[in-house]
Amino acid sequence: MAKRVENNVLQFLSSRKTLVMATVDKNGAPNASYAPFVTRTPWLYVYTSARSKHTQNMTETTRASVMFIEDETRSGNLFARKRFTSQCRAEVVERESKEWRTVMSLFKKKFGKVFAMIRPLPDFTLFRLIPSGGLYVCGFGQALEVTWPPTN
Repeated sequence: MAKRVENNVLQFLSSRKTLVMATVDKNGAPNASYAPFVTRTPWLYVYTSARSKHTQNMTETTRASVMFIEDETRSGNLFARKRFTSQCRAEVVERESKEWRTVMSLFKKKFGKVFAMIRPLPDFTLFRLIPSGGLYVCGFGQALEVTWPPTN
């Protein structure tokens, strides 16, 4: 059962292009935002501008909560939209490192030409988001705890 749920979560995440994220600053003030993402299991990656509050918050606190949620137009019931949430540790990936270059090519593959304009911007930071478990809701009364990283 657990393996099937993990596979469903991975399939759900692969159908999404953006994630919703919540961060807090060093004083605990919350901020909700979103960002395009890529995944390289077991990690999630976001590439964000220093001008955004969530970048400042993740740099200060190294924490984020993420949510992936089903499109409203595809949901049969807006009170039971499919979603996955997870608390994450946020780590900066060093610019031009091997990992950074690998993840940049994943962003380019997923987002195409628009990413080519964003990649070289010097105020952008690549964050590795490390989930610590999660909750997968796939309908009413169907909230399932998920082990993360998924087992092979």
